[in-house]
Amino acid sequence: MSAYPHPQPHPSAVAERRPPKFVALAWAGLILGIVGVVGSPVIIVNNITAIAAAVGFVLGLIGFFGTRKIVAGIGVVLCAAAVVITVLVQKNVVDELDRISRDVGASFDAAPTDVGSAPSLPAPSPVDEIAQPETNERNYLPMNVGDEAWTGPVGDEGGGSGTSFTVDRIELDPGCDAYGLPPESGHTLVLHVRVATGDDQMSAMDAAGVLNPYNFVEIDSSGVSHRAEFGTCTAPEKALPMNFGVNQKYSGTIELVVPEASGTLALDPGTLINGPAGWEWTY
Repeated sequence: MSAYPHPQPHPSAVAERRPPKFVALAWAGLILGIVGVVGSPVIIVNNITAIAAAVGFVLGLIGFFGTRKIVAGIGVVLCAAAVVITVLVQKNVVDELDRISRDVGASFDAAPTDVGSAPSLPAPSPVDEIAQPETNERNYLPMNVGDEAWTGPVGDEGGGSGTSFTVDRIELDPGCDAYGLPPESGHTLVLHVRVATGDDQMSAMDAAGVLNPYNFVEIDSSGVSHRAEFGTCTAPEKALPMNFGVNQKYSGTIELVVPEASGTLALDPGTLINGPAGWEWTY
């Protein structure tokens, strides 16, 4: 036995030789905490970074029981802060959107409802009050410019569900508006039309289909019918709307291209059953 005692290791050396524990989790919690804090003010990505911060919070708690307590503790604090900041930012955004929605709604409520500048159009007249002429040899109703025509459900004797329309003027070869294009051949006809709908939605929708530029036919002096084409001479904003609502009034133009400068213009929707085929005007 040696007379000299064996030297004992210093306590700090024992601590240094202690195997690391949960070091990776502590650093992962710290990194996710930094990512969460950086991304929390960004509304587009803060949901993702908040989830990452929540994961980092759990990893930091586990890492706190390891050998990198300070690193894990900082990660836990950063992750918690990231989640809190994200919640506050999103709450502020929701509150701001609610405020904008209320302001917009209030502006619509306060908007003036005076429509005094709207065109004064006749209300739909009952069908029995409209003097409908007899059909001609082509089964069309001859009309004069300014006459009121009516279309509506079959059997609606009162006419309150139908739609009335009037061709007030037929303009021949007007000057084109800005960016308008005259036809390469033929003549431009611009029909100035007024419409008043009744209380039946299907009737209003059918009337919009009837007053379609492609439903018009020109009958020349020799009796030959030519399908009218759609014109592009006048500005689109002047055109009659393509859809009609119930109990409403409209005014606008229908632009056509026809071969002859004068003749007979027929509106033939091809959908009327057990009645006239359509209407015709001489221009």
